[in-house]
Amino acid sequence: MAARAATWLAIAVGGTAGALAALGGSGSVPAAAPSPSVGLPLRPVAAIAAQSPSATPAGARLAPSASSETASPSVSAPTASAAASPHAAGDVARPPAPPPAADLLPLPTTKEKLLRQEMHCDQRKAEACIVAARSYEGGSAGLTDPEKAAKYRRIALTAWISQCDHNSALACATLATMYRAGSGVPQSDRNADALFARARELCRFNDAPICHELPSP
Repeated sequence: MAARAATWLAIAVGGTAGALAALGGSGSVPAAAPSPSVGLPLRPVAAIAAQSPSATPAGARLAPSASSETASPSVSAPTASAAASPHAAGDVARPPAPPPAADLLPLPTTKEKLLRQEMHCDQRKAEACIVAARSYEGGSAGLTDPEKAAKYRRIALTAWISQCDHNSALACATLATMYRAGSGVPQSDRNADALFARARELCRFNDAPICHELPSP
């Protein structure tokens, strides 16, 4: 039980990269996440983390939040320079990757629209969390708040990690795209390849729409 609690504390403290590393180190699935359905030979996120570098690239600055509920390092906002950051050791150089779909969604232009996105984020709708975070980063609704932006990015990452562990091909593919582009997480083709491979495994048992958009291995 203590190991499981430490795992989810690491998820809060380290964002996606830390979560994957923590899950790999714990050797068990978090208590809140049920085991994959019987008969599905799927690797948990822990297995993916075990073969991926967990160190954060130099230059990634993490600042703690004041709130105990969200007291974890802030996740860097996606920037053009993030996509061009050096690859982790062992990664193979690839052409620049397109940004994740949530980074292309329109931003709210009023406080009321921003509030609606925040309410959807509170319901663990990860895309809404990213939209709210981007709005607070750029001030599209007239408000800027780096701490809120970082909090909403953490909520989105945690939601996608949980959904991927619960056998969502879309969530696994979303995380893979984020790693490929270096959007909000350290750029890592190795992590991206492993998560895309997990998404393809899931698609063998559930023909979701995302299954027709996955890149070839």
